[in-house]
Amino acid sequence: MALYRCNRCGHLSEPADDQIGTTTACPACGTDNQTYPTIAFLRTMLDRYFATRRELSEARAEIERLRLHAGETVTPSEPAPHAHTLPTDFDARNTDHFCSRVQVAPVLDWFRQAGVTADLDPRSLETSGHFDEVSASIGTRYQGLHEIVERIRQAQKQDYSFINIDLSKRTPEEVKTLNDFCQTLGESGFLSKYLRQEGDQVVRLSLQKAEAVRRFFDGGWLSWFSFMLGLRHLVSAGAEFSVARDVSLSWPKDEGHTLDLMFLVGQDTPLCVQCRTGEVIPYLDRLTHVRDRLGVAPDHYLLCVSDLTEQQAEDLSRRHGLSVATPRTLKAWFERRVPTRSAA
Repeated sequence: MALYRCNRCGHLSEPADDQIGTTTACPACGTDNQTYPTIAFLRTMLDRYFATRRELSEARAEIERLRLHAGETVTPSEPAPHAHTLPTDFDARNTDHFCSRVQVAPVLDWFRQAGVTADLDPRSLETSGHFDEVSASIGTRYQGLHEIVERIRQAQKQDYSFINIDLSKRTPEEVKTLNDFCQTLGESGFLSKYLRQEGDQVVRLSLQKAEAVRRFFDGGWLSWFSFMLGLRHLVSAGAEFSVARDVSLSWPKDEGHTLDLMFLVGQDTPLCVQCRTGEVIPYLDRLTHVRDRLGVAPDHYLLCVSDLTEQQAEDLSRRHGLSVATPRTLKAWFERRVPTRSAA
């Protein structure tokens, strides 16, 4: 799709795709403007919008800090901005609220006090782009979808442009689950194209080559699933918290460690989640090493593994002294750490 917008008068139109990249005169005012791909244009506009919102949020917080430092009192009609305060239009599925430096500051301060050098990109906390919806589909129906997720991962790893899914030996329920999921992937932009004709027993999936989509299928979906599940629970529980994702950690002479997810409840209660898909045993020593260096209590440092049964997770937890959960039991872990107000 192509989009033409006049920078002078605001005229909008949808020319033919072969006009993308050309410069033509505006039919309304005669000013020369370029025709852009619609998706690229919208992405640029959204980036600018979210950046402006982040700057506004940080500016409000800085103003409040200066007012408090000067001894001014905030009136009830002017609530103080706070790293934990959610905007009135907050929607966990589409927000950049957690991307500000003000929001992540308590997490970074906690790491500093623990003697850890932490590096993160606050933009990883933006929840737009359908990553949360697709990860929820996978996490809640992983038993029925793990095959197709793994096939997409392997195909992308080998730079294949498409895969075919045979439906002929599947039950009607399995066919519906796969069909619904593939439609979701196509509509959300996680596939270049999804093709299945009525009555056809083969689904053809044209794969996306975008790096963000590759990372998502290469295990990133579990980090997204854990992030959104924890986020929704803490918001519904009324907890005050800060959050960080994809944190790079280092100590003197000890570098190259990562932490997938951390919620800092209040100012001093960390909830850390490490996410692994596929084989997990080779990573256990490294994961426990990070936990011990951070000084986090074992029941506040969780390993979430997609490819284990609940019994296998319990056995792994007993053998290695780690808290281990699956996507099915992850919510219960959050609920035990931070009960809802009604349960407290």
